[in-house]
Amino acid sequence: MANAALVGMCGNFLRHMDRQEGVQLAQLFDMGSGRLPLREIGRCENLEELAKKYAGESHEVLSLYLLSLQAHVRSEAVRHLELVCTCLKSWVHRYVEAEGSGLWMMPLMLQFTAVARKAANQLDQAKKSERAERQHQENNAYLKQLVALYRKFFNTLNKERAKRAGHVWICCELLRAYFKLQQVSQCSFTLTTVTQSMQKDGFSPTDLPKAICVTFYFFWGKYLVFDHNLQGADEKLTWAFNNCPERALANRRRILLYLVPCKLRLGVLPTQELLHKYDLDVFVDVVKAIKEGNVQLFNNKMTELSADLIKMGTYLLMMKLKFMVMRNLTKGIFREVRGRLAEKTDKLDFTPFEHVFGWQDGCDADETAACLATLIYNGAIKGYLSHDRRKVVFAKDAPFPPPSKWR
Repeated sequence: MANAALVGMCGNFLRHMDRQEGVQLAQLFDMGSGRLPLREIGRCENLEELAKKYAGESHEVLSLYLLSLQAHVRSEAVRHLELVCTCLKSWVHRYVEAEGSGLWMMPLMLQFTAVARKAANQLDQAKKSERAERQHQENNAYLKQLVALYRKFFNTLNKERAKRAGHVWICCELLRAYFKLQQVSQCSFTLTTVTQSMQKDGFSPTDLPKAICVTFYFFWGKYLVFDHNLQGADEKLTWAFNNCPERALANRRRILLYLVPCKLRLGVLPTQELLHKYDLDVFVDVVKAIKEGNVQLFNNKMTELSADLIKMGTYLLMMKLKFMVMRNLTKGIFREVRGRLAEKTDKLDFTPFEHVFGWQDGCDADETAACLATLIYNGAIKGYLSHDRRKVVFAKDAPFPPPSKWR
């Protein structure tokens, strides 16, 4: 006799399918909800027959997912991933064949991709311990299998203009995988394909469900950070942060890890309250160094954080903030020296700059001149150097332009 919990699950699945209740379907299949009858699924030997009997025409998706859960319960990790991928294939096929936009099917697609991603990552993580013995073994092999599958989905959905949500979500999954695989160069083609398709039809990503668009804008903005397009990255990441639910603290923090460096480079300093709220104390000393023009503090902090920043891909962007620190240090010297002069002038001796730059950054006279020349070249300072008279000549009008106007 069939287990009542499994029969009830099949009945709920059929009802939600008939009513096109996508959110309820995703909740029904949620492995983290604690409501799935996993013990019964693990023991049952006729899951396919059960699904056929009680789940109607959509039994294939249900039976595949139940079998994947059974493999998970039985610790058959590879089989679990294979069945989840097969289930996802079946669902994407149904999505493509569905009438209209098929938006109601998106919550379950998000659920399946999340389960597949987690399964692939766990398998790849388990393989890391074996690599010392098997040097030839490929890194992230299971994630790469997922990428191959998603590329097929991506190409199929690119032809389906009505299925924008699915197309963009698969794009998000590809971007997520490319970043993990350190294949950032692959992101450009994927993003170009999606954006060109949208522009051709006059479609805006903001018309998509928030969960999809926020994710898309986050990965798009993250890519633009890698591509050194700060204005574009700031725009995308700001939209993602403003539209990410307040209760999703972990996701908002992920966005801020890339948004804060962009804002800093554009001259916008975050509040201490924001940094503490999202556990971003990593930026506290950097912000302090920028405000004070404290090069020693900045250098020490960057040395401490270098490994993490390189891993995130924001190291070069953060190192560019040294221009801001040096600019503010120069501005402090300018105000201090000029304030002590009886006759106000915009032509100041090299000497105080050499002393302070040597103390803060270990610069000799030539290196100090080079730093000042670099700041002038990049637009952080308006003026010029007079080497014959050993003077720094500052512009009378706005000698220290805001970072947004730098090169």
